[in-house]
Amino acid sequence: MTLLPTLREEATRRGLLDEGARIDAATAFRLVRDMPYRRASNREPETLLCEWRGTCSGKHYLLRDLFEEIGLASSVILATHEFTAENSPWLPPHLATEVRLAPVPDVHTFLRVEHDPVMHEWMTVDATWPAEARRLGLPSNPAFEPGRDQQIACDPIEVFHVPEDTDPQELKDRMVADHVGAEAARRDAFINALSDWLAQELR
Repeated sequence: MTLLPTLREEATRRGLLDEGARIDAATAFRLVRDMPYRRASNREPETLLCEWRGTCSGKHYLLRDLFEEIGLASSVILATHEFTAENSPWLPPHLATEVRLAPVPDVHTFLRVEHDPVMHEWMTVDATWPAEARRLGLPSNPAFEPGRDQQIACDPIEVFHVPEDTDPQELKDRMVADHVGAEAARRDAFINALSDWLAQELR
């Protein structure tokens, strides 16, 4: 299944794209970035397009496939990190209190994209936070500009390039088990609370 026609149909139906508009890499990035930050029922790209929502994993799996259809190669990147009061000063009071008690461990997903196939030049792309979240202080990237690395939506501890022959979600699940461990339920509750807060503030 090709995803670009579905993206165009959904974005047009939602008033986010003009009828018949061409979708280039910058447009695909903008549309995926601005999907609400909320877990979809699964991480399949078709599901994200149907439900029009996703968190870092689902958004970047979708964006990787859209870039491939556009003609840009992408590599999925995973990074261990922690939400802390120092690196996430934008958190609302109830979540800031949570991370002051103890950092919340997580594994973040983003992309490296070959923006120039002729010169084999790559750039960092991160579509995690919607543009509107910038007014809340979150580091949302304003645009896809070929050759300009974007800000990663976390403060990475260790960074891992997912091999082409490896399922990125299977690797992420193993990394979450190792890095998050016994904090898994607390992490999930934190991400759900973060999603709820953003949904309320950005509606």
